[in-house]
Amino acid sequence: MDISDMIHVVIQLDPPTQRNGQSPMRIKRRELFRQSASSITAGGFLHLVSDHLQANPLGNTPPAFRFVHLTDMHVQPELGAVEGFKQCIAAVNKLSPKPDFVITGGDLIMDALAVDKPRLNLQWQLFDDSIKTIEMPVFHTIGNHDVTGWSKQQHISSGDPAYGKAIFSDRYGQGQTYRSFDHRGWHFILLDSIGQAPNSPDYIGWIDDRQKDWLKNDLATTGTLKPIVIVTHIPFLSTWNQVVDSPQKTLAGSSLIGNGFELRKILEPYRVKLILSGHGHVRERIDVNHITHIQSGAVSGMWWKGPVFGDAEAFGLVTCHADSFDYRYETFGWKARKV
Repeated sequence: MDISDMIHVVIQLDPPTQRNGQSPMRIKRRELFRQSASSITAGGFLHLVSDHLQANPLGNTPPAFRFVHLTDMHVQPELGAVEGFKQCIAAVNKLSPKPDFVITGGDLIMDALAVDKPRLNLQWQLFDDSIKTIEMPVFHTIGNHDVTGWSKQQHISSGDPAYGKAIFSDRYGQGQTYRSFDHRGWHFILLDSIGQAPNSPDYIGWIDDRQKDWLKNDLATTGTLKPIVIVTHIPFLSTWNQVVDSPQKTLAGSSLIGNGFELRKILEPYRVKLILSGHGHVRERIDVNHITHIQSGAVSGMWWKGPVFGDAEAFGLVTCHADSFDYRYETFGWKARKV
């Protein structure tokens, strides 16, 4: 194939243009080549064609698909939380076209940090009974309230089999608290952002060394061409504390991922398009360094007591295209019960 043939290929890849309502213009390859020769070298054009074909392989562009981000459900027996969560799930099931899957963003139950064993088991049972009504595959992300006993007010200590992340890992993480998968040309990474504070049972936002090594290997295997979505419970970035308090506010170690800067450097060479989070129960979007950070608000609103700063109980709906995405904040009509 000579360069004029390659020009013809590129023309066929692009949608035809119309002029004055008539049929698309026909441009002879040799004429176009003569017109282009003065403004671009053959080598430069070949590089352009190569980049175009690499990003858009012939006949291999995946169709758009949708997925749902449910975060901060805080399932509990009080305040109608189970009914509210099931109402949310019913709204997800009615979406048309139906999403390909659901990703939860953590804080699946109200709290495992500072409760006794009966309360812990009840919350997980209520969550299980609710989540099984979703009519599509579900992938789970761990939140701080899904970790048993990591609190100074703990009722369950380190000697108990349920302590820490054991329940989430065994029942919802396929034996892990972080993992990844591919879907229609996109790569998805679900991180465990819950670390334990030094010399304390409390949690902090942190990605430990073992997970960082796993992440580096996972990204290297994925490569630099595939678009990536990362889901984490605790955000990398947030401005909300500064908005509601002070621009000089010092954040607690539990508010953001403490080693997020190091993680950012790991992610930089790759095509990370979107980082989804929860934790703060607020709706927030930050676009920085070619990555969009979205905090999806909360399915539970203010822990099933009503909206958070005017944002109703809701979930995120993401549409992935070949190399971009759209995000929508979807409410489901929940009315908080009177306390």
